[in-house]
Amino acid sequence: MKKIIYTFTALLAISIASSCKKFTDINNNPNAPTNVDASTLLPPMLAGMARGNWYDSRYIGQYAQIWGSPSANNVWDQEGYVPGSDSGGEMWRTVYFSLGQNVNLMWEDAMAKKKYDYIGVGWALRAWGWQNGGDEYNNMIVKEAFDPTKLTFNYDSPDYVYAEVVKDCQKALDYLNLAIKTDGNTSADLAKGDYMYYGDRTKWVKFVYAILAQNMLHQSNKATFNADLVKKYADSSFVSNADNASVQCTGSQSGDSNFWGPTRGNIPSFRQSDYIVRLLDGRILAGLPAQDKTMDPRLPLLLAASKDGVYRGVVAPLGDPNTADANTAIPAMAGATTANSGTPSAKYIFNDNSRGVLMTYAEVQFFAAEALFKKGDKPGAYAAYINGIKGALDFVSNPPIGSSLTGTQNYISEPAKTAYLTSASVRQDPASLQLSDIIQQKYISLFVWGAPEAWADMRRYEYDQNIFQGYVKPTTIYPANAGKQVYLLRPRYNSEYIWNIPALKLIGALDPDYHTKKPWFVLP
Repeated sequence: MKKIIYTFTALLAISIASSCKKFTDINNNPNAPTNVDASTLLPPMLAGMARGNWYDSRYIGQYAQIWGSPSANNVWDQEGYVPGSDSGGEMWRTVYFSLGQNVNLMWEDAMAKKKYDYIGVGWALRAWGWQNGGDEYNNMIVKEAFDPTKLTFNYDSPDYVYAEVVKDCQKALDYLNLAIKTDGNTSADLAKGDYMYYGDRTKWVKFVYAILAQNMLHQSNKATFNADLVKKYADSSFVSNADNASVQCTGSQSGDSNFWGPTRGNIPSFRQSDYIVRLLDGRILAGLPAQDKTMDPRLPLLLAASKDGVYRGVVAPLGDPNTADANTAIPAMAGATTANSGTPSAKYIFNDNSRGVLMTYAEVQFFAAEALFKKGDKPGAYAAYINGIKGALDFVSNPPIGSSLTGTQNYISEPAKTAYLTSASVRQDPASLQLSDIIQQKYISLFVWGAPEAWADMRRYEYDQNIFQGYVKPTTIYPANAGKQVYLLRPRYNSEYIWNIPALKLIGALDPDYHTKKPWFVLP
């Protein structure tokens, strides 16, 4: 992978002497800032959120069989890990470093100047971090996390982490609503640092509700699960792809480019999975005996065909068995290709300036669909299921790019969308709807950018092939797993396994099979 550097346009401006006067003037010592404006602190934190999602997705995407290695017996395809490595520890870094004390510094400035929106956004970032960190690592450090007097830290129980998400979301809503009540729905001051919603406070409110919906849905196996709350939160959240949470990428050079774009060169290291191919070509959802390349209009936009025109994917951990045959070898992942030349056509979110996507309208609709299905409300579940598919089709047709939360590319025609919605891949009435339909359509909608959520679903359903109907357990499992499947990422090596070993021992994280321990959120 290329050097880990990611910035926004705003950060680039700060790094250029002629553009950083305002940044330095507000500090007594420009070489050691002690009082930084909130608008300066927010952009790198947003960048860190995208980075945390991107870097861990490389490995989570293999666990969730979204993609795999072209080589056989890759350790991540075997549901293992690399000891003594930070691989899989980027979300940990995001929570404690990229966000970390930077949120506190932003609050200091915002509270002194009564910037209620920045305070609310800070709580939203905290909630997002705890939710994603809890999903990936289970045990997190919350109570002692930002105590500057401590060198080692105790882990809090995962139920405490998930409760903290709810508390922080409520604080975010309180401050954001106060800001809206004080001087309106949008803020030019917030827009200075806001490369997600450009000062639109109402969209930040919707983002917070999306986090709440995700938090409750992930507890679906528990007796305390409340389907009505998921629906309530979803209804208060995104109403279209114009509300999606995504972070702007400039795409002027590697440092400010989208992780999945050609300049970064990350995703060509992988090969699309056989599972995602069969979900899109009709063999799973429509039950077709052979591949139908016209079944799903997203297929040529998301995946790449071999030179013979057939779409193929890897089965973990076997790699690509056709590497010696140029005609049938599985091409590198880089989006659709032009005339099978291998040249990226820059569709979907594979542009350098495609936005770093965090959550979408379709995803939230599938939250509601699953919750209502579990409640027994099939008509309600079906309505949300159809909304989710429509939102997912529109997202692929008009992917977000540059400073636009939605694109205007219209890669998929309206007749093509209608044809898919009336096809055998989509249930045509509430009575025929199955849970697998909801979860697998959601899986498609999460392609590339949403690997952590796809893996959360797989773990909640314990890799159940009745839900994930095309999923195949790896033929070879990492030896330390003792035959068990993966359920956790290990805490970041260069912080926890170097400095915090006593605390790791208390939660069993020194055990070689710790990553197979089922996290709290999937347990009854």
